[in-house]
Amino acid sequence: MPGAGGGEPYRFVVDESSFDFRGLAEERLTDLLNDFSDALEALVEQRSIAVSPYWIEVECAEGRELYDVLYEGEAPKVGRDARLRMVRLMDRCPGWDTDLPGLPDRVDVDGEVRDLALSVGYAWWRTRQRHHVGCLIFASVDRRGWVPVSARDTSTGDPATEEIFFLGEVPALSEFHRSLFAREDVTEPDFLDRAREAFPELVFADSLSFRKFDGGYAETRDWVVRVLSVVHDHFATALTVHAGQPHAVQAELGNFGLNLSPESPNTRSKPAIMKQRDVRHDGETYRCEWHGKKERHRNRVHFSLPDPRLDGRILIGIFVDHLDT
Repeated sequence: MPGAGGGEPYRFVVDESSFDFRGLAEERLTDLLNDFSDALEALVEQRSIAVSPYWIEVECAEGRELYDVLYEGEAPKVGRDARLRMVRLMDRCPGWDTDLPGLPDRVDVDGEVRDLALSVGYAWWRTRQRHHVGCLIFASVDRRGWVPVSARDTSTGDPATEEIFFLGEVPALSEFHRSLFAREDVTEPDFLDRAREAFPELVFADSLSFRKFDGGYAETRDWVVRVLSVVHDHFATALTVHAGQPHAVQAELGNFGLNLSPESPNTRSKPAIMKQRDVRHDGETYRCEWHGKKERHRNRVHFSLPDPRLDGRILIGIFVDHLDT
């Protein structure tokens, strides 16, 4: 992405057309600006979000541009700390390239025509190039997730529709990143880099390889994403709730449509075989006996318990057809 040491386009933009302050009392508007800034700060820290060069000129209330409210403190009133925080964060965001050929001025967002929603148009244009861009919106807007956006394709003269991701809160980042594995058909060499972004509470062993599965990457990628999603979001919590009791944890995780379990007592009684579940990572050894099963006797993802050596994160240690039991 520009400004981050690489040539990849930005992954997120601020949807400046979502800033509508009409009818909001000062306390409510202050809270919403803080919510927006929380999400923006998370993206600024990733150096992956850009803004329209014209964002400050957007009319956010009758006869008021964003500049008037945020920089000059004019009505509608908002808490000083909240508006200055947002200004600081927005000022840190680079502008996306306005000279790209074919950028639309008008878009149709889920049936609603919007003039000068420039950043949504940029996201639509990038998606046409098979690079999805998420739009960060002002938190009062009732628009979330994948939404159809249409604009005129200047190369054909015809309208074209793409699904664009809109988010207003930090937790939605995970949904966006995880959906890109399929939407952008992420290749095997890029999988682990994308996985580190989509699953920040997981650690991935360098030795992982889809070639160790029966069926390889094409057959197992989407299943692996599902396993990682459940392990990332629910495994540590289930361990805590059920005091580490394996059967109870396994039953709860099964509610997500996956078979995740530790090794059987028979396997655990064999030290030499259990050593196959040991993974070296950064000079430390981790036992990865918990595993997700794709099929009863075929393909496993092995992972550790949350470990203080990893700041409480979980090591994804082994991709394999099947280990000895």
